[in-house]
This record gives sequence, structure tokens and C-alpha cells, in this order.
Amino acid sequence: MLSSIINTLTAPKETFQKICEHYSPKEALAPLSIIMILAVISSMVLSDQIADLQWDQIQQSLNNNSNITEEQKQEILGSQYDRIYSNSGPTAVFIYISSAISWPVRVLFWSLFSMLFSNVFLGSKNKLGAVFTVASFSYLPSVIEYLVKTPIQYSTDNMMIFTGLGALGIGEQGSFINNFLSGLDIFALWRVYLTAVGFTFLYNSKINNTIKTLGILWISSLIIFSAIGAFFAGLGGA
Repeated sequence: MLSSIINTLTAPKETFQKICEHYSPKEALAPLSIIMILAVISSMVLSDQIADLQWDQIQQSLNNNSNITEEQKQEILGSQYDRIYSNSGPTAVFIYISSAISWPVRVLFWSLFSMLFSNVFLGSKNKLGAVFTVASFSYLPSVIEYLVKTPIQYSTDNMMIFTGLGALGIGEQGSFINNFLSGLDIFALWRVYLTAVGFTFLYNSKINNTIKTLGILWISSLIIFSAIGAFFAGLGGA
């Protein structure tokens, strides 16, 4: 299993061929567990930086809201400070659990929509279990992402570390264009590419076709979620 995890990143074609031929959905637990453990470790290491980011977001949201009086702002800030800067108790536990659980949820949704999309456009049908197994291994670049970003975020005391077009800093934070460019990330591209490699075996299709199909799905979902993020950011600053 360890060799499969490593080889997914170094020799994806051969590895995904074996995964598609021999692995069952329970094998997805191994890569997901590694990512979830790293997510918890990263949250613990960056607890202060996460708290600062949350605090800045709350302050910015309140300052941009003209419907709240200064007295109400101070009251809200006072009630939120202890909750945000508590490194123990229910709040900390919630952050650690949510950071871990978010990964299987993301993989599940990517599996579901990529399966539905590919079942239509790649000319054959597959079950969610098989797609979920491939997607779980395809998310292993997130391990490298944590190992690269977490030390930089900790040493620079900056959570906003980008490994894609988000580094250009175009648009205000939370705007559609800023959200969209931030999503065009090298690790996200890597995950889509690995999924496409796996789908060549699941769907007995050419790599160009799987890349095109999943690329369209990924860009479409990125546009939708960027728009949703911008909408709620606008509500918060209303």
C-alpha cells in the first residue's frame, strides 16, 4: 500500500492501472487517512495564524457593514475574541475535526460529479465506489501541498500562501476574479490530472478525452464556487 501511495505521484499510469484492476473502495482509506492526519497536524501548528485570519475576517466584515453601530461592533468583537483565540476546548476540537472531515467530503463530491459527468461524456458507466477509490489516490498531491505550505505559513506568519495564479493578487479578496484565480492552483491541476489518468483505465478512454472531460468539469465548478463565494462575501460586507 505504501508503494502505491508513493507511486501514485511518481508513476501514476502504472499505479492507477493496478488500482483499477485490483483495489476495492476500502483501499481509499489509506490515502484519505494520511491527508486527514496532515490536515489536523497543520491546523494544530497554524492555530495562531488561523485565529488571526478569522479575527481579521470578522473585523473586515463588521467594518464594511454600515447597518451595525459602533457599540454593536464592539459587543460582537468582544464576544468573538475569546472564542477565536482559544487553543483548547470545543472550538479547537471543532477546527481540528472539520479540517480532517473536509477532505473525504471534498473527495466524495468530486467523485460524484466526475462520475456523473464522465458516465455521460466518456461513453461507459462506472460505480461511485470505483471512482471514489481513484479520486482518493488522486488527492495525494495534497500531502505535498501540506508539506510545502505549512512550514512557509508558519515561518512567515501568513496563511495566504498561493501556489498558482492567486499569487498575482488580482481583485479584492473574496471577489469573483480573486476566487477564480486562487483556484487555478498547481496542486489542484495535479489532482485533476491524476484523476484523468485513473479514468483512462476506469473508462477505457484516451488520456486526452479524460483530461478534456474533467478539465471542463473542474473549470465549471471553479466558476460556480467562485461566484457563490463572491456572493456571500458581498452579503457579509453589505
